[in-house]
Amino acid sequence: MSVLTKYLRRPSTLCVRRARIATVKLLDNGLARTPPMGWMSWGYYMCGDNCLDNPQKCLDEELILSVADSFYNDGYQEAGYEYIVIDDCWSERERGSDGRLVPDKNRFPNGMKYIADYIHSKGLKFGMYTNVANITCMHFPGSRNHFGIDAMTFAEWGVDYIKVDGCFVGESFLNTAYIKLGHYLNKTERPIVYSCSWPYYIEYIHRKTPDYSKVAAHCNLWRNYHDVSTSWASVRIIMEHYKQEYSTLSKYHGPGGWNDPDMLIIGTDVLTEGQSRVQMSVYAMLSAPLLLSCDMTKISDYEKSLLQNMNLIAIGQDPLGIMAQPYELSYFITLWVKRHLPMKGDKYHSFSFALVNVYQSNFTVSFAPSNYGLESEGGYSVMDVFTGKYLRNITLEDTMTVLVPFEGWFY
Repeated sequence: MSVLTKYLRRPSTLCVRRARIATVKLLDNGLARTPPMGWMSWGYYMCGDNCLDNPQKCLDEELILSVADSFYNDGYQEAGYEYIVIDDCWSERERGSDGRLVPDKNRFPNGMKYIADYIHSKGLKFGMYTNVANITCMHFPGSRNHFGIDAMTFAEWGVDYIKVDGCFVGESFLNTAYIKLGHYLNKTERPIVYSCSWPYYIEYIHRKTPDYSKVAAHCNLWRNYHDVSTSWASVRIIMEHYKQEYSTLSKYHGPGGWNDPDMLIIGTDVLTEGQSRVQMSVYAMLSAPLLLSCDMTKISDYEKSLLQNMNLIAIGQDPLGIMAQPYELSYFITLWVKRHLPMKGDKYHSFSFALVNVYQSNFTVSFAPSNYGLESEGGYSVMDVFTGKYLRNITLEDTMTVLVPFEGWFY
């Protein structure tokens, strides 16, 4: 009997025998073979440079070190979260006399190498931000005309992940800048995950069609839609975008290169438990990066259990890296279907089904799983991903009837 949803407790132990992702062109740095997991400052802390007037949203050394401590002490590292990324607004307003970027001397008094060393001492990885223009989106120094020295600076500081924005430049420059900066990053010979905003600016600022084959050849992950804000409405709009653009985006997605729907806002006190469950589940089904943006001290017990649900994480970190395909079962219900490991006899995949209900009340749906790719005549076992409990066996002839509560369910 095959398995509908069966996951190993440690996603890193899964093995790929036959990865059918031939259409994906991979960046030749060997990184991000599964979607990155970690924490990023922007979604919750935003610019965070006014620590005197807004100490609760202060982007400083103390905050970053505290996130590393949370990952190390509270089970996030064991669950796979490893990157801690400082977004915009970390630097002084001017470069140093040597032309290098300078961390804000009040908020980061010991410098970025000190932070990187602390994070690395915990077995975690460090990320930073820049922009391909002369200034960043928040008007701090950008990297234009400094690609070489900035790449070397980041490498010398011990950076493992770089998020690169694309504000304030023209289309033609965007189409060369990300390639050139990536070249300089590779020249440092330090393994640095390269996160690009290239396709977003091409499509939504310059109103052109991104060349995803080129983006996927030069970046490890890429933003292709608007920033998430701390609201359920924003999460819904992002999910709808990936639903509508599935046929385009799924072609350029897999080990080494990922579509990035932006940060998880779980833990920011704006989502209900059901809404948090939906965002986490859909992102796992998409094989999206799982980058938290929140005050780690304010995550509830439920949110922590959700973020560390190893069944969900195994789906998102599956080595095949296949984006779930969306199907509309009704105006209110979307069924997301994802093929993944383990396989029976190298022939039949396991599958996960996520039912998302955006109606204002519970909704009952019936569907035949065999209509969505199941092929094993031996049947399948069904498990509830949230509880880890076995539910039933099904055959290819069976229909499942499910009461889907408002804001989602998962099998």
